[in-house]
Amino acid sequence: MPYENLMKPIQIGSLEIKNRYTYAPTNHVFYSWDGQMNDQEMAYYTARAVGGTGAIIYGALLSTEFGVPYMQHPWVFCYEMSHVPGLSMFAESIRLAGAQPIIQLLPVPSAGGVNWKGIQPIAPSVGVHPWVVHVPLFHKLLKQRIPGSWISKNVGGEAPASEARAVTLDEIELILKQHAHSCKIATYAGFSGIEVHACHSYFVDSFRDPSINKRTDQYGGSEENRNRFVVEIVEQSIRAAKEENRNMVVGVRLSVECGEGGYSWDETKRLALQLEELGMDYCHLTLGRGQPHETHKDGIFIEYGREMKKILKVPVIVPTIHDPDLAEKAVAEGCTDMVALGRPLIADPYYVSKVKENRVKDINKCTKCAFHTVPHGLNLPARCAVNPECGFERHNPDYIMKKGFTKAAMLPHVLRK
Repeated sequence: MPYENLMKPIQIGSLEIKNRYTYAPTNHVFYSWDGQMNDQEMAYYTARAVGGTGAIIYGALLSTEFGVPYMQHPWVFCYEMSHVPGLSMFAESIRLAGAQPIIQLLPVPSAGGVNWKGIQPIAPSVGVHPWVVHVPLFHKLLKQRIPGSWISKNVGGEAPASEARAVTLDEIELILKQHAHSCKIATYAGFSGIEVHACHSYFVDSFRDPSINKRTDQYGGSEENRNRFVVEIVEQSIRAAKEENRNMVVGVRLSVECGEGGYSWDETKRLALQLEELGMDYCHLTLGRGQPHETHKDGIFIEYGREMKKILKVPVIVPTIHDPDLAEKAVAEGCTDMVALGRPLIADPYYVSKVKENRVKDINKCTKCAFHTVPHGLNLPARCAVNPECGFERHNPDYIMKKGFTKAAMLPHVLRK
């Protein structure tokens, strides 16, 4: 087999994944506007499972009711029992299509910046977030041309210019409690794993960043204090999930480093070791604030993966290796255990099957045009310049799972301890 290493199964905790490819979590497809699962959302991800991807990391989902007022765009929710039916159908659809369903959870959206309610944003400490989301020109134009429409609510008034307030200790305690409950919800819904979103300068990750976090209490100052919120979120996730299902896999996605004034790569490695000691089942790497955008160079995280693999015993996932030959080499040389793909699987849901069948020339390649992000200014459903089916997967019968359930699959996931 030409791509022998990429097609080998891998064991992560108690979970076996059939190959080394996973769908990277992309919370910006915007097929659901009410927080609930719908047919298109499910069909989009099922298509990537049908296409041969070993695991589907579905994210990020909002894991606390507390975080809802701070949303900057539509999110899918996972924080109460009413969310279980849709999420359960999603998880079983992914599993029946041959992939392992993993849910990525984030308790609060980005620190600072615009929100739908137009209320004062929150962050680790007072200030304007360095990645503050500015209102695009066409948002402003639409607000002027169509007053009183949904766009007026979406842009949050003058929220982008607002100075964030510091989240309180009581609110931190509430966030931890609600997030732990969300992890139990994820087990009830039948997911095989949970991934904690602790990256991309969003709320959780921003506690690590000394350029954002100016707190003087136990959550600010020293490296240990700045890491405290991340450690507590991960610790709560592991405890809550494995209380319900001891086989539940819990991974963490970490940004490797930040730009000027941020945390360093050495700090991230130390944090990863600490999280491994807590029981983290895998470590998923990604870019941080101030780093070159991931579209600039294929394989830019490979060396980070190589270094992380040297110190961790748990599997490591590296994103942005679009070239299958480069991905095969990275796995063979021990630079990563799995490869996470986002845009290539948007462009071609059957990317992994084509790699397995040595039909790499038939892959509908992502051109890195960023067209899938163009509708996001209006929070419209994602589309793809080279894949016209993107956004219409619900009309393809191949992505509607009609297989029968085994007796084991019919049992509540939480009972299979």
